[in-house]
Amino acid sequence: MTIREIAVIAGVSPAAVSLVLNEKKGVSAQTRDRVKRILAEHNYSPVPQVKKVPRCRIRFIKFTTHGMAVEENQGFIASIIDQIESECRRYSYDLIMCGCNNRSAEETFKMIAEDPMDGVILLGSEFDAANFGLMSEIKAPIVVLDNSMQHQNVDSIVMANTSISESSVDYLYGLGHRKIGYFLTNVKISNFTERYNGYLDALERRGLSVPEPVLLTPTLNGAYEDMKKLLQTGAYVPQGAVLAGNDSIAIGAARALQEAGYRIPVDISIIGVDDIPYSAMTVPPLTTMRISRSVMGILTVNMLRERMKHPDWPSMHLAVSAQLVERGSTAPVK
Repeated sequence: MTIREIAVIAGVSPAAVSLVLNEKKGVSAQTRDRVKRILAEHNYSPVPQVKKVPRCRIRFIKFTTHGMAVEENQGFIASIIDQIESECRRYSYDLIMCGCNNRSAEETFKMIAEDPMDGVILLGSEFDAANFGLMSEIKAPIVVLDNSMQHQNVDSIVMANTSISESSVDYLYGLGHRKIGYFLTNVKISNFTERYNGYLDALERRGLSVPEPVLLTPTLNGAYEDMKKLLQTGAYVPQGAVLAGNDSIAIGAARALQEAGYRIPVDISIIGVDDIPYSAMTVPPLTTMRISRSVMGILTVNMLRERMKHPDWPSMHLAVSAQLVERGSTAPVK
């Protein structure tokens, strides 16, 4: 029976029945006894109230400086964010997105500090040392994605940039290449710096000479235009093999090289990093180091979950390895 039906039988209001059920004041002893008797006669038991468990709230901060590593990398970062959203749904977390840049970062971080979250994921692809102090505003557990945060006491997950480049050099060396160059970004980005350092370490380990890096804009069109100019002026003459900081640089530069009459991989072998969708569709298809975006997303959420459960654990830094995808842009030395 409902409270309303009990009230009709007892000749009282539904509110009076509710007061009796909840042992609250507001009805006479006589009325209380009558209502209790009727409740017992009809075997009434209230429907238990299910307490709503507050949903865990996760803030995702999409930080950009110039956008070249975040917006221009042909869906690489977007795929990781998609996986993070999927993982948050799986755990019934509310994921709240916000974006900021150098100009708005201070205001954004203060706003987040005033609205405490259960956890924070910071996209750090373009986050540099000048901005590290902003994180002190946030007292919630935080994980930095796509930045190694070297020497910082904060959890981070990033690609194993140094070993990725070392593996690329070893692969080209195994094909017989001894002249191995590098297409380096002309924009300061921590991941690219680490990849270049890994390349230098690998050349030193192999006893190979180190050519001057070729500086290119880290976007498809930027690398294409920059390479065109270098070829027109004779500032760059392709030979041997080359590592590119990422696939966008490799694809843009390769297009300019082909338009200038160079054959890939006959005149030069090229290997990239990331395995963006365009890599498999170029002519020839690009050899690259594949980084699993789904793994990056899953591990980011898992790391944050562990930090929320264990706030006193020491900081964790996780580096995700890459897998060689051999295609037509590289070939053995003949």
